[in-house]
Amino acid sequence: MGRAATAPRTRKRWNGGEIDSDPFVLPQRVTIPASDLPSRLFGFIRYAVVHSDCVKVTDSSPILGPFVWTELLSAYRGVALRVAHRDGSGARPVILVEMVHATNEKHSVVLHASFDGADVAARWRSWGRVLRLPLLLEDRGGELQEAERRLGSLRIDTAQPHAGANPLSARRPLTFGATGRPRLFQQRLSTGTRPLAY
Repeated sequence: MGRAATAPRTRKRWNGGEIDSDPFVLPQRVTIPASDLPSRLFGFIRYAVVHSDCVKVTDSSPILGPFVWTELLSAYRGVALRVAHRDGSGARPVILVEMVHATNEKHSVVLHASFDGADVAARWRSWGRVLRLPLLLEDRGGELQEAERRLGSLRIDTAQPHAGANPLSARRPLTFGATGRPRLFQQRLSTGTRPLAY
Protein backbone atom coordinates (compact mmCIF):
# COMPACT_ATOMS: atom_id res chain seq x y z
CA MET A 1 0.00 0.00 0.00
CA GLY A 2 2.89 2.31 0.71
CA ARG A 3 4.42 1.70 -2.70
CA ALA A 4 1.16 2.42 -4.49
CA ALA A 5 0.85 5.75 -2.70
CA THR A 6 4.35 6.88 -3.72
CA ALA A 7 4.42 5.53 -7.28
CA PRO A 8 4.38 8.14 -10.06
CA ARG A 9 1.00 8.71 -11.64
CA THR A 10 2.44 8.98 -15.15
CA ARG A 11 5.49 6.86 -15.90
CA LYS A 12 7.42 8.10 -18.93
CA ARG A 13 9.17 5.45 -21.02
CA TRP A 14 12.56 5.80 -22.72
CA ASN A 15 13.71 3.38 -25.41
CA GLY A 16 16.80 5.12 -26.76
CA GLY A 17 20.37 5.62 -25.68
CA GLU A 18 22.05 8.53 -23.95
CA ILE A 19 21.81 12.04 -25.44
CA ASP A 20 24.27 14.78 -24.59
CA SER A 21 23.55 17.94 -26.57
CA ASP A 22 25.58 21.08 -25.96
CA PRO A 23 23.50 24.14 -24.99
CA PHE A 24 26.38 26.53 -25.73
CA VAL A 25 26.59 25.60 -29.44
CA LEU A 26 23.43 26.79 -31.19
CA PRO A 27 21.84 25.72 -33.43
CA GLN A 28 22.07 22.30 -31.77
CA ARG A 29 20.91 19.15 -33.56
CA VAL A 30 19.33 16.36 -31.50
CA THR A 31 18.17 12.93 -32.66
CA ILE A 32 15.41 11.53 -30.45
CA PRO A 33 13.94 8.02 -30.77
CA ALA A 34 10.20 7.50 -30.39
CA SER A 35 9.08 6.45 -26.92
CA ASP A 36 5.44 5.44 -27.36
CA LEU A 37 4.48 2.12 -28.95
CA PRO A 38 2.53 3.38 -32.04
CA SER A 39 5.36 5.71 -33.06
CA ARG A 40 7.92 2.93 -32.63
CA LEU A 41 5.84 0.58 -34.78
CA PHE A 42 5.92 3.10 -37.62
CA GLY A 43 9.66 3.69 -37.12
CA PHE A 44 9.46 7.36 -36.17
CA ILE A 45 12.66 9.21 -35.34
CA ARG A 46 12.63 12.88 -34.32
CA TYR A 47 15.30 15.19 -35.71
CA ALA A 48 15.21 18.49 -33.81
CA VAL A 49 17.26 21.62 -34.44
CA VAL A 50 17.23 23.97 -31.44
CA HIS A 51 17.81 27.63 -32.28
CA SER A 52 17.99 30.57 -29.89
CA ASP A 53 14.43 31.62 -30.75
CA CYS A 54 12.67 28.54 -32.17
CA VAL A 55 12.76 24.78 -32.61
CA LYS A 56 12.54 23.11 -36.02
CA VAL A 57 11.54 19.44 -35.90
CA THR A 58 11.22 16.68 -38.47
CA ASP A 59 9.35 13.56 -37.33
CA SER A 60 10.49 11.04 -39.94
CA SER A 61 9.00 7.61 -40.61
CA PRO A 62 10.06 5.21 -43.39
CA ILE A 63 6.39 4.22 -43.78
CA LEU A 64 4.47 7.50 -43.39
CA GLY A 65 7.17 9.93 -44.49
CA PRO A 66 8.38 13.14 -42.79
CA PHE A 67 6.27 15.55 -40.73
CA VAL A 68 7.90 18.97 -40.35
CA TRP A 69 6.84 21.53 -37.75
CA THR A 70 8.29 24.61 -36.08
CA GLU A 71 7.61 26.12 -32.64
CA LEU A 72 8.78 29.37 -31.09
CA LEU A 73 10.52 29.12 -27.73
CA SER A 74 7.75 31.28 -26.25
CA ALA A 75 5.38 28.31 -26.77
CA TYR A 76 7.35 26.23 -24.25
CA ARG A 77 6.59 26.22 -20.56
CA GLY A 78 10.18 25.58 -19.48
CA VAL A 79 13.07 23.12 -19.29
CA ALA A 80 12.13 20.16 -17.11
CA LEU A 81 14.18 17.62 -15.20
CA ARG A 82 12.27 14.34 -15.39
CA VAL A 83 12.70 10.66 -14.61
CA ALA A 84 11.83 8.01 -17.22
CA HIS A 85 12.22 4.22 -17.18
CA ARG A 86 13.74 1.77 -19.62
CA ASP A 87 11.51 -1.14 -18.56
CA GLY A 88 8.05 -1.68 -17.11
CA SER A 89 9.24 -2.29 -13.54
CA GLY A 90 10.87 1.11 -13.17
CA ALA A 91 14.11 -0.44 -11.89
CA ARG A 92 16.25 1.16 -14.62
CA PRO A 93 15.71 4.92 -14.44
CA VAL A 94 16.78 7.50 -17.02
CA ILE A 95 17.21 11.19 -16.19
CA LEU A 96 15.83 13.45 -18.92
CA VAL A 97 16.18 17.16 -19.61
CA GLU A 98 13.20 18.12 -21.74
CA MET A 99 11.73 21.25 -23.25
CA VAL A 100 8.09 21.00 -22.19
CA HIS A 101 5.47 22.47 -24.51
CA ALA A 102 2.81 24.56 -22.80
CA THR A 103 -0.21 23.03 -24.56
CA ASN A 104 0.90 20.05 -26.70
CA GLU A 105 2.89 17.32 -24.97
CA LYS A 106 3.77 15.77 -28.36
CA HIS A 107 5.81 18.86 -29.22
CA SER A 108 8.07 18.49 -26.18
CA VAL A 109 11.73 17.94 -27.11
CA VAL A 110 14.24 15.87 -25.13
CA LEU A 111 17.59 17.67 -24.92
CA HIS A 112 19.55 15.33 -22.64
CA ALA A 113 19.24 11.71 -21.51
CA SER A 114 21.54 10.15 -18.93
CA PHE A 115 21.59 6.68 -17.39
CA ASP A 116 23.87 7.56 -14.46
CA GLY A 117 22.78 11.17 -13.85
CA ALA A 118 26.30 12.59 -14.24
CA ASP A 119 26.29 16.33 -15.04
CA VAL A 120 22.54 16.26 -15.64
CA ALA A 121 21.89 19.16 -13.23
CA ALA A 122 24.51 21.29 -14.99
CA ARG A 123 22.97 20.53 -18.39
CA TRP A 124 19.49 21.30 -17.06
CA ARG A 125 20.50 24.70 -15.67
CA SER A 126 22.59 25.53 -18.73
CA TRP A 127 19.73 24.81 -21.14
CA GLY A 128 17.35 26.90 -19.06
CA ARG A 129 19.80 29.81 -18.96
CA VAL A 130 20.67 29.68 -22.68
CA LEU A 131 17.05 29.37 -23.83
CA ARG A 132 15.82 31.83 -21.16
CA LEU A 133 13.12 29.39 -20.02
CA PRO A 134 12.05 28.58 -16.43
CA LEU A 135 13.48 25.49 -14.74
CA LEU A 136 10.88 22.81 -13.94
CA LEU A 137 11.02 19.73 -11.70
CA GLU A 138 8.78 16.67 -11.93
CA ASP A 139 7.38 15.52 -8.58
CA ARG A 140 6.27 12.00 -7.61
CA GLY A 141 2.77 12.62 -8.93
CA GLY A 142 4.08 13.46 -12.41
CA GLU A 143 3.30 17.18 -12.04
CA LEU A 144 5.82 19.81 -13.10
CA GLN A 145 6.68 22.50 -10.56
CA GLU A 146 8.91 25.53 -11.02
CA ALA A 147 12.28 25.02 -9.37
CA GLU A 148 12.82 28.76 -8.79
CA ARG A 149 10.52 31.52 -7.67
CA ARG A 150 10.09 34.14 -10.39
CA LEU A 151 8.54 37.55 -10.87
CA GLY A 152 8.10 37.72 -14.62
CA SER A 153 11.53 37.00 -16.06
CA LEU A 154 13.33 37.86 -12.82
CA ARG A 155 14.39 35.14 -10.41
CA ILE A 156 13.51 35.82 -6.76
CA ASP A 157 15.88 34.54 -4.10
CA THR A 158 15.27 34.29 -0.37
CA ALA A 159 16.05 37.53 1.43
CA GLN A 160 19.41 37.43 3.17
CA PRO A 161 19.74 38.83 6.73
CA HIS A 162 21.86 41.94 7.17
CA ALA A 163 25.28 41.23 8.63
CA GLY A 164 24.88 43.99 11.21
CA ALA A 165 27.65 45.71 13.13
CA ASN A 166 30.82 43.94 14.05
CA PRO A 167 30.71 42.97 17.74
CA LEU A 168 34.40 43.86 18.06
CA SER A 169 33.88 47.45 16.92
CA ALA A 170 33.03 48.57 20.51
CA ARG A 171 36.38 47.23 21.73
CA ARG A 172 38.50 49.16 19.25
CA PRO A 173 40.35 52.26 20.53
CA LEU A 174 39.03 55.64 19.51
CA THR A 175 40.75 57.09 16.48
CA PHE A 176 40.62 60.41 14.74
CA GLY A 177 37.09 61.22 13.66
CA ALA A 178 35.50 58.48 15.79
CA THR A 179 34.94 60.59 18.92
CA GLY A 180 32.15 62.71 17.52
CA ARG A 181 34.06 65.90 18.28
CA PRO A 182 34.54 68.50 15.55
CA ARG A 183 37.94 68.48 13.96
CA LEU A 184 38.56 72.13 14.89
CA PHE A 185 40.54 73.00 11.80
CA GLN A 186 40.05 76.72 12.44
CA GLN A 187 41.51 76.38 15.94
CA ARG A 188 44.42 74.41 14.52
CA LEU A 189 45.16 77.10 11.92
CA SER A 190 44.90 79.97 14.38
CA THR A 191 46.79 78.49 17.35
CA GLY A 192 49.04 75.95 15.65
CA THR A 193 48.00 73.21 18.08
CA ARG A 194 46.52 69.80 17.42
CA PRO A 195 42.81 69.19 17.94
CA LEU A 196 41.83 67.03 20.91
CA ALA A 197 40.82 64.21 18.64
CA TYR A 198 44.44 63.41 17.73
